[in-house]
Amino acid sequence: MFRLLILTTVLVFCNAALSAQTNLFVPRNYLKSYENGTRSWDGKPGEKYWQNKAKYVIAARLEPKTRLLSGEESVTYFNNSPDTLKFIRIKLQHNRYQKGAARAFEVSASDVSDKGVSLQYVAWNGQKVEQKNLRPAQTFLDIALNDKPLAPGSNAVLVVKWAYTLPAGADAARECVCDSSTFFVPYWYPQIAVYDDLNGWASHPYTGLQEFYNDFNDYDVSITLPKGFQAWGSGEWQNPDELLTPTYLDRWKKAQTSSEVLSIFSEKELLNGGVYKKNKANTFHFKAVDIPDFAFAASDHNNWDATSVVVDDKTGRRTFVSAVYNTASTDYPQVARIAADGIRLMSTWLPGYPFPYPCMTVFNGNDGMEYPMMCNDVSTAPGSPMTLTIHEVSHTYFPFMMGINEQDYAWMDEGWAAFFDYKLSDSLSNHTLGRVRPYAEIAGTDNDVPPMVKSRNLSTAYRNASYQRPQNAYFTLLDLLGYEKFHSCMTTYMDRWKGKHPEPFDFFQTWNQASGENLDWFWKPWFFEWGYPDLAVQNVIFDEAAHCQVILIDKKGNIPVPIHLEVSYTDGSKEIFHYTAVVWKSGQQNFKVPCPAGKKIKSIELGSTTIPDVNLTDNKWGA
Repeated sequence: MFRLLILTTVLVFCNAALSAQTNLFVPRNYLKSYENGTRSWDGKPGEKYWQNKAKYVIAARLEPKTRLLSGEESVTYFNNSPDTLKFIRIKLQHNRYQKGAARAFEVSASDVSDKGVSLQYVAWNGQKVEQKNLRPAQTFLDIALNDKPLAPGSNAVLVVKWAYTLPAGADAARECVCDSSTFFVPYWYPQIAVYDDLNGWASHPYTGLQEFYNDFNDYDVSITLPKGFQAWGSGEWQNPDELLTPTYLDRWKKAQTSSEVLSIFSEKELLNGGVYKKNKANTFHFKAVDIPDFAFAASDHNNWDATSVVVDDKTGRRTFVSAVYNTASTDYPQVARIAADGIRLMSTWLPGYPFPYPCMTVFNGNDGMEYPMMCNDVSTAPGSPMTLTIHEVSHTYFPFMMGINEQDYAWMDEGWAAFFDYKLSDSLSNHTLGRVRPYAEIAGTDNDVPPMVKSRNLSTAYRNASYQRPQNAYFTLLDLLGYEKFHSCMTTYMDRWKGKHPEPFDFFQTWNQASGENLDWFWKPWFFEWGYPDLAVQNVIFDEAAHCQVILIDKKGNIPVPIHLEVSYTDGSKEIFHYTAVVWKSGQQNFKVPCPAGKKIKSIELGSTTIPDVNLTDNKWGA
């Protein structure tokens, strides 16, 4: 009884201490990570933080004529968790095309198959796994370990042989049979799912909507293609000297350090047959360390432009940047330059953190989709490819350098990419490009679901909660903190959580601590609450004591945004008044803006491009 009383007292004390750290609602199931010491309330990884890891050695072959992709992999999996794993969960994401699979979008009937991924052989630690121990469910395959579970601190080797046919329909999500001999191939190999400190094994199947959640793994990948094909992949190409003839090898090497965009080869050169040494087939070898996924692309007729850019001024480290494209895509000759300039600006301004990868290839596919060191980007001609290019490349930081769980909280990466694509494109284009997502149009409707509702639970509300609302929240946050403090918070967050799996409270608490402010008053309405942003010019009054006119601003909505006023006076002069959202911190609903004594207001305009407002009819006053 005495022991029970002590335990109860300790638990009450701990819970009280935890709840005192934040004014935000923390789900009960998240509290265990703080109690277990894997996460801490100052936003840092806990002393007992852990995550698992795998090393993949993959040999694959693609037959362009049949679209058959086959492969064999050996995966060494390290159980760094404190738990004994009684089964291993494998992701077979192409099973989204299997009959009966849950899909967020329709797919071409011709791409649907009875089997999905054909598993020809599965072995665990050198022993073939019996069929009864293979338990498929949607895009997962659980391997029961029975009497040989994987103990904490141990590792084991998974071997899989598999094959499937690449989907050729135009509605194939995020992957592309772009033409009869051009392919962009993601989600293609059996991948061990994430086992983490919050939820155990990841449990959301791939439906085509919610995207990444992967561990940081090492990859050694070989891809065999017929003669005349080139492969590009999520890693550094290891054997160009074995495959390229001297002219093209020399171009490839020069581009590694060139600040100018060079042509590695053109479509005409590739089709003429002089690019490769005389082999019947070529095997392209790639390596990458500590990345969350591997994608590749292949073509026998695309152009390849490349350059490089310094991403770390302290060390001089460069990133090799490529654009691979069909000659018909008239916007793509700009893409290598745009990507390199964008990466430079990402490294030095926003987010202001050295670009973490040694290479980046923007491939002319059919979508706007990111992978580590790869993008599948459709041609935007006749429009500029800048915003799309910047958006997808910026995902390198979120969710790839920062291992975001997009299946639960897509706003932690898509919102940032939307923020970056506007700010960086606006800067690079001299304020002629950049896309503000139209949040005001949906704000406050029943489709404006608070971003803290898990992304896996959203369908029609997914895009707004992932892109529009968080992009506008980050605009407000930058304005609120100012660049220097914003940048300090960002780099602190990245230093703490790069190569790890931050969850929302790691983000909120890190920014609170790094800013020296409790920003819960800001996080709560933007990320936790239903509501909308709405400011209005209520009236103009005369302050007898101050001998000046005063503009009354009314906060009609609950989501805090800045006040930005352009005031025209009767003497022909104009003045800009700007106040950050901090004016609403204490919960007040009105704010007074005093104008200079002796000035008479002619007209007022409230708002700006990056300040959402659901009702613009009350944002003007006067002529």
